[in-house]
Amino acid sequence: MRIDFEKEKIKAVHDQDLEKFLENMGILKKIKRGEMKCKFCKATITLKNLHSLFPQSGDIKFVCDKADCIKKVHELINKGEVEV
Repeated sequence: MRIDFEKEKIKAVHDQDLEKFLENMGILKKIKRGEMKCKFCKATITLKNLHSLFPQSGDIKFVCDKADCIKKVHELINKGEVEV
């Protein structure tokens, strides 16, 4: 029996490449200085609690690793409000 799943591209950065990726985007120093906040709960984003980031309204939004915030970003994706 064969099950066909819808294919979806996942854009991801490996932990080993995260700092280089953030530096290339020009936001690594801001994260290290504690200047970036979670879109949903306003917690300070660190390299340890960063779950995801995404573009929205011409800006980069950050999501921390709290379960409620992860759920909210998934809801935005499912509604098509975030391009993945």
